[in-house]
Amino acid sequence: MNENRLTNCAGLAAMPKLIELNLNGNRLTNLSDLRGLGSLKKLDVGKNKLATLEGFPLLPELETLDMSENAIEANGDKELVHLGECENLKTLLMAGNPWVDEKGDDFKKEVLIALQQLNIVQVNDSEPVTAEDRQEAKVEKTAREQAAREAEEEARRAAEEAAKNPVEEGEEEAAE
Repeated sequence: MNENRLTNCAGLAAMPKLIELNLNGNRLTNLSDLRGLGSLKKLDVGKNKLATLEGFPLLPELETLDMSENAIEANGDKELVHLGECENLKTLLMAGNPWVDEKGDDFKKEVLIALQQLNIVQVNDSEPVTAEDRQEAKVEKTAREQAAREAEEEARRAAEEAAKNPVEEGEEEAAE
């Protein structure tokens, strides 16, 4: 096994005209050192140790991002939002991350919901994104937002009711 692997990307910012970068198979845990690579169109950071996209650099020209086989395990929908500034992103490859594999076929929908403002055309190795996929994601996003609003309203009502009718411990026991 080759032990000469990168653990950070320091020094790459000195290459502002770089168009393609392959950092596949290293030990990277974050990508914040990629700042300043505004011309980058293709980035391969597969087979690393990335558990979050927090601090993802502004890469406005990025078209293809391969993050396959990393360590994103939970809250992947919140992680995807960090890619929202990649306004030219067309292809996103993330198979092999625990959260993505758990989502299975629904991963494409999660991408389209989280990155609705982007023109994503390919997710993993599935069929290209269709107008039907986009519409389904839009409907799902609206339903989730409505459910969240209803849950907030219910919690607010319950809190108001509890404030109006404080129950004494003795009264609670007597009611049972």
